[in-house]
Amino acid sequence: MLQLDRGFIAVRHRNFRLYWIGQIVSLVGTWMQTVSQPWLVLLLGGSYIQLGVVVALQFAPSLALAPLGGVLADRVDKRRLLLVTQSVAALQALVLFGLTVTDVVQIWHIMVLALALGFVNALDMPVRQSFAAELVPREDLMNAITLNSASFNLARVVGPAVAGITLAIFGPAFNFAVNAVSYLGVLIALRRMDPAAMQPISRPAEVPSVRSSLSEGVRYALRTPNVLWPLVLLAGVGIFGMNFQTLLPLFARYTLNLEADGFGALFAAMGVGSLIGSLTLAFMGGRRPLVWMILGGATSFVLFELLLGLSRSVFAAFIVIVFVGFSSMLMVNTINVTVQRNVPDALRGRVMALYVTVFAGSTPIGGLIAGSVAQAWGPPAGFLVGGGVTVLFIGLVAWQLVVRGKGRAPSLPVASA
Repeated sequence: MLQLDRGFIAVRHRNFRLYWIGQIVSLVGTWMQTVSQPWLVLLLGGSYIQLGVVVALQFAPSLALAPLGGVLADRVDKRRLLLVTQSVAALQALVLFGLTVTDVVQIWHIMVLALALGFVNALDMPVRQSFAAELVPREDLMNAITLNSASFNLARVVGPAVAGITLAIFGPAFNFAVNAVSYLGVLIALRRMDPAAMQPISRPAEVPSVRSSLSEGVRYALRTPNVLWPLVLLAGVGIFGMNFQTLLPLFARYTLNLEADGFGALFAAMGVGSLIGSLTLAFMGGRRPLVWMILGGATSFVLFELLLGLSRSVFAAFIVIVFVGFSSMLMVNTINVTVQRNVPDALRGRVMALYVTVFAGSTPIGGLIAGSVAQAWGPPAGFLVGGGVTVLFIGLVAWQLVVRGKGRAPSLPVASA
């Protein structure tokens, strides 16, 4: 039964409340830029492949650097590091605004800036994924994780909906400017936090080498099935199924014949479903069969993605994409919670860096694959091919976690520090 009083319990902690509100403000701007950047590529005459390259460059650094970001997250003050990474990200948005508003922007500019943001995110994302553990006590951690995801998806509703309108009226430069200013939300929140109220995180007396630290995190993930197999599923879905930044603008413009406002509304509709999925997990409290929710969410996601690929009606596409968003977030958030429940605090940054590497690092590979498929057979084929391949990963993970577990979901013990 849903528990409304438990749904927002992490917000009672001031540091988390500040961070949560600041994230919402910042992420609205981030989504406005996320929607506007691929549209700008198309306005400049970019091809399907170029659009895939832009998306790939934005996430490619995570493949190599996110694990190093995880090592850093376990060694330094996360709040101070976030102040640096968020400031640099704001500068990137400001430069993109300047190039666009002066009408000198070219596709190669967008590629270079996407790569620059990718380097920032490779350090920033592992820190943000593990930061919640320092803002709330352990008993409220799962609620903090799901509320963080809810803030992401609330912004995913508001940002694209507003961006679609402003994109049609003012053009992409306006949205890049809004994103640059929106970073003030999270920067102010980080500044106002009380360091004394942070949760204590145990760190080793002697700092091991970077190589040793990386190896320790990887070994832990490999020998922990409830970490390893959810990450394998996330990798498969990330590479082949969740390529919406590449496929959705192409699908909106060339299959559904939508303009900028319609494209923004389509992204917002997916955000509505994602928000509902995130809040569902938050309100369900701590008693839930996590493995079954991962597999159920993944299976539902594939079904609705295939339906989206078959849709040619704007109305049908809007309905289906709500369920795409719902099921994808139910799966992704449950994977996040499952991994975090099975990681000790001393390894949290490094293991969550693997989560980021898999989730964000799969995007450049998937973006290039999706762009190539769309170039050859059209945008709908990207959804159909991706969904079909994803089924294989669902089957593999179900075999490892359920069938080999004699038909029942395995236990998920809470890791200790």
